[in-house]
Amino acid sequence: LMRILMLNHNLIGRGSYLRCFPLARELARLGHQVELVTAADTIRRRWEIEVEEGVKVLQPPRWGGVGTHDGGYSPVDILTRVPMALKKWDLIHAFEHRPNVSVPALISRIRRTPLVTDWSDWWTKGGITTPRRKSQRIDEWEGTWIEEGTKKISDRVTVVSRTLWDRAVSIGIPEERLSLIPSGCPHERIRPLGQSACRRELSLPLDAKVLTFAGFAFWDFAFLVKAFRKVLEQFPDAILQVVGQDKDSEIEDIAQKELGDSAEQVRFAGRFSPDRLEVPLGASDIQLLPLEDTPANRARWPIKFGDYLASGRPTVAPRVGDSAPILEQEEAGVATEANPEAFAEGILLLLNHPEQAAAMGERARKLAEGPLSWEVQVKKMENLYLDCLSARKKS
Repeated sequence: LMRILMLNHNLIGRGSYLRCFPLARELARLGHQVELVTAADTIRRRWEIEVEEGVKVLQPPRWGGVGTHDGGYSPVDILTRVPMALKKWDLIHAFEHRPNVSVPALISRIRRTPLVTDWSDWWTKGGITTPRRKSQRIDEWEGTWIEEGTKKISDRVTVVSRTLWDRAVSIGIPEERLSLIPSGCPHERIRPLGQSACRRELSLPLDAKVLTFAGFAFWDFAFLVKAFRKVLEQFPDAILQVVGQDKDSEIEDIAQKELGDSAEQVRFAGRFSPDRLEVPLGASDIQLLPLEDTPANRARWPIKFGDYLASGRPTVAPRVGDSAPILEQEEAGVATEANPEAFAEGILLLLNHPEQAAAMGERARKLAEGPLSWEVQVKKMENLYLDCLSARKKS
């Protein structure tokens, strides 16, 4: 059995935390000792430690409010993690490359602790953070030396998509050091619930068509609303249910701009706790995964995709990244071209064929309970860890 440290840069309960924690939980169920360090979401002067489902979850001190250094750049967060990383661990798994992860992970090399790095997003060189950088030179430097560099020096690298696998190979990482491990489906937490009961609880009309988008990343919200506008032409009473929190507070304005008076058909449900997310998903006819064709979207494995499959409802997604091929191969939803018009046509196909949609939802649930479950993904992770430790002993 192994003693494992996981380092996550996100605020607790958001982003990659929703990948880290289920993996940690399943490893703990297998008997391993796992500690997960993640960024605090409230001001605190000292460490906060709690044990959740067998995992010790640690939040370092935070001196500034939410909105300040949330991306892993807080000096206090970075420095307080270093002593933790220098303890005796069988293995450290660093999720992404932000300083509050990469700095303690790299310093842990002093002890020659085996290091696995997780790559779940395309950040630089045309990715998520490129538009935020003041110059292309800074973006290129960060991409080459930090995003890619941290992967090159790791003993093993886990990736969530074929796109990131190909990028890793292109920078010289041998395939034998790579493992493709997508995020899993929370089939225990999210169950297929009765639609009418969920709608009553949320005060949604029982006879309307309800489409649901859930998440914290609203990069493609305009794409989604443009598609919904076309859906309203055939189903004027349809409702777009938006579950989650937009940190930039722009989604209401986007809906108003694109839909005008029909913006009232968009219901902003706000944030739900993980244990309650099954309710809005259960109220839905179809789950929506809008993705424009960008490097960042091609590289992602959206956490919400696993939530959608577990809900037992069909999903509509563009052919961007790894989710659409699964929907097509397993007949668990509809894949479309990556434009709002085609996305709308995919939605309308299911709305006009409810029996076909229901069958797809049943197949989605079977995927969530089987090959795409967290239990299956964590066995891959455990085998990777054991292989990494074996290779280190031989060297």
